[in-house]
Amino acid sequence: MINRGGFVLCSLALSLSLVPPRAAHAQASQRGQPTTAFAVTDLAKLRWMEGTWRGAASGEPAFYERYRFTSDSTLDITYFGDSTLARETGTGRVFLSVGRIFHTTGAGRWGASHVNDRGAYFVPQVNAHTTIAWRKVSADAWTATLRGGLSGRERVTVFDMQRVAAR
Repeated sequence: MINRGGFVLCSLALSLSLVPPRAAHAQASQRGQPTTAFAVTDLAKLRWMEGTWRGAASGEPAFYERYRFTSDSTLDITYFGDSTLARETGTGRVFLSVGRIFHTTGAGRWGASHVNDRGAYFVPQVNAHTTIAWRKVSADAWTATLRGGLSGRERVTVFDMQRVAAR
């Protein structure tokens, strides 16, 4: 399930590798819905993410992602295998539903607990065991911080995202 097409897919692989299979099922089934209420205007605060990005972190291979709003309530994500952007390796989505903002990729789902024009914070809900924090650095840069782990062995990975010129 390791897919180098995107940091979220990498985070899913990382989170699944940190949890024994039985524990993963038990934790996933105990996740509740996020309690923070959001509106379309909140999701629109992430419009700065639209575009194509190159991600990199220490000890990790570079990856490429494209973010595109397809409606006022949906931000689609496409993951690519390399800088040519010719080979799609997966998809994800950030969307508003019934007053909640969710992020999905593969079988994983996170719920937003915080969204503003500087970023977002997602907590794991289903088939996910890492938190995800997006933080805008500038118009052409942001960071994605993944935190996860069990028994006091937290693992933190910070991905630096740099805008790629349109192709």
